[in-house]
Amino acid sequence: MKKLILSALVAVVGLMTAQAQEGFKVGAHLGVPVGDATDYFGVNFGVEASYLYPVMENLHVGGTAGIDIYSGKELTGTGTKLKNLTLIPIAASAQYDFLDQFFGGIDLGYAFSINKDYNGGFYFQPKGGWQNDMFQAFVFIKAISSDVDVSDPVYGNYSAVTTIGVGGAYKF
Repeated sequence: MKKLILSALVAVVGLMTAQAQEGFKVGAHLGVPVGDATDYFGVNFGVEASYLYPVMENLHVGGTAGIDIYSGKELTGTGTKLKNLTLIPIAASAQYDFLDQFFGGIDLGYAFSINKDYNGGFYFQPKGGWQNDMFQAFVFIKAISSDVDVSDPVYGNYSAVTTIGVGGAYKF
C-alpha cells in the first residue's frame, strides 16, 4: 500500500513539473476538527502541491496531492494518548475566479492513510478566498470519511473527520 501511495504521489508531482510552471501552487494549512472527531483529534495541519490548468477564462482544473496530519488527543480519565492520523490526499481540483482577487474551489478525491489503525477515505474540500499574482489565502471545510480499523473501545466511534481552517499558497 505504501508503494502504491508513493507511486501515485510521484506520478502527480511528475505530471505537474512536466507542464509549464504557470498554474503550479504549493501551500500549507492549519485547522481544527469539528463534530465527533474533536474527542479524538486536536489540531490539523499539512502541506499540499497542486497544478491547475485553465480550461475557460475563469475556470481552472487539475490535481492536488499533499500530506495531512491530525494530532491525537489524550483521552480524559484514561491516560491514553491516541496516535496521530496521517493522510495523503490525492484529488482532482477545480477553481473558479469570481473576480481577479476572489475565488472558490473544490478538491475531490481519496485520502490514503499511512497509519495502521486508521482507514483512508473519500476526501472533499470546498474552499474560497483571496488571491493576487503570487499568493492565495483561503478558508476551507474538509471532510474525510476516515475511521478507526480496530475494535478497541478506547478509540471511540466516528465515521468522518471534518475540519475547518485557513491556509495559504504560493503561486508559481
